[in-house]
Amino acid sequence: MDDLDRLMQTLPDDERRAVAERTGQLVTAHNLRELRALAGRTQGDVSAGTGIKQTNVSRLEKRADMKLSTLRDYVESLGGTLKIVADVAGKKVDLSSIAERSRHGSKL
Repeated sequence: MDDLDRLMQTLPDDERRAVAERTGQLVTAHNLRELRALAGRTQGDVSAGTGIKQTNVSRLEKRADMKLSTLRDYVESLGGTLKIVADVAGKKVDLSSIAERSRHGSKL
């Protein structure tokens, strides 16, 4: 038994349930393929949702760099919403409007 298990045992039942519920909400994906798998979708589903050929979806999932509009379309094809948050000097700033502007082709 580790320290976390011991700590959890000291919490009242309602707090343990709240922690368990929040833990279930915090799912981590390290890349687009894992994100797609968590969403229970196939590359074909993403292809249909984005208009990108399935072979290009496969390539996209291996890329480290892409346009925000492409990433937004990918995430939306999974039923999600792209959120961009910058953490500067301990303050979180929502920059999601940048991804939204990319939908409309705004350029600076």
